[in-house]
Amino acid sequence: MLQQMSMHATARMLLRIVAALVVVALLVQFFIAGMAALTHPEWWAYHQTWVAYFQWLVVPLPLLAWLAGPPRPLRVTLACIPFVQIGLQYVLAHRAIEGRLSFGLGLHAVNAAVMLVVVVALAGACSGASPPRT
Repeated sequence: MLQQMSMHATARMLLRIVAALVVVALLVQFFIAGMAALTHPEWWAYHQTWVAYFQWLVVPLPLLAWLAGPPRPLRVTLACIPFVQIGLQYVLAHRAIEGRLSFGLGLHAVNAAVMLVVVVALAGACSGASPPRT
């Protein structure tokens, strides 16, 4: 029982760390996009390169959310959303660039902002200790 509680605590800690890394990565991505859009268009290359690195941070979120123990439903749901949102980011951007979805880049920016909110909520959902089981 003690070992299981230790695993839950470790998973919660790792989930908070990975969520915090995603938050920082998203803020850096917002900065890069702003630089590219408003001052230096050559920063778009950095925007594309940076996402190739940090997109992998969302992969362990659902597993860590599950391993963090009860209560699971909200935490696991929140952890799965960024995984889907990363895929949606690619669809929105590429369809807009191809000319098949004219407002895709606007939705790309909104989806990124929503992803930031979701990941912050996820970090908050895993910050409390799980109630003891009787």
